[in-house]
Amino acid sequence: MMTALPFIDELRRMPADRLEEAADYIHTLLEERRARRERMIDETSGSLAGGEGEALEAALAECRQIDENAW
Repeated sequence: MMTALPFIDELRRMPADRLEEAADYIHTLLEERRARRERMIDETSGSLAGGEGEALEAALAECRQIDENAW
């Protein structure tokens, strides 16, 4: 795995206009990563089957109930 240090050195030597372009590119990469992670969560949501899914559903239902005596 490469470290970030060589890239940081390169960024320090870049002219301002190219540095802004690099920052925009990095921002785009981060946004794409965030969107990809959100898609993965959405695509796998509800994918627990059988007993695991039923146990999760029961636990979530229990969390929704308010015990007035516990207050």
